[in-house]
Amino acid sequence: MISRVGMRAPRATRNFQTSAVTMNSVYGSPKTGIYSNLPFKVKDRKIPFGIVWWGTYGFFFAFPFLTSYWHMKKSGNLA
Repeated sequence: MISRVGMRAPRATRNFQTSAVTMNSVYGSPKTGIYSNLPFKVKDRKIPFGIVWWGTYGFFFAFPFLTSYWHMKKSGNLA
C-alpha cells in the first residue's frame, strides 16, 4: 500500500530570511561598543548612574518602614 504522505503535492515553504541591505535600510546599522545595547545613558550623565540606581532601590526599600513609622506616630502608638 502506498503511503498518503508521499502522494501529497509539495507546498512552498516560507523562508524567514532577510537580507542585510533590507535590514540596514529600515533599522540602520547597530551601534558598537560598550553599553551600546542599553536603552539608557550610563556614561557622561549629570547625576552618576550608581546614585540613581541605589537611590531608587533605597527609596523603595525604606518606603514601607517610613510609612509604618508615620502611621504609628500619627495614631499615638509611638511616644
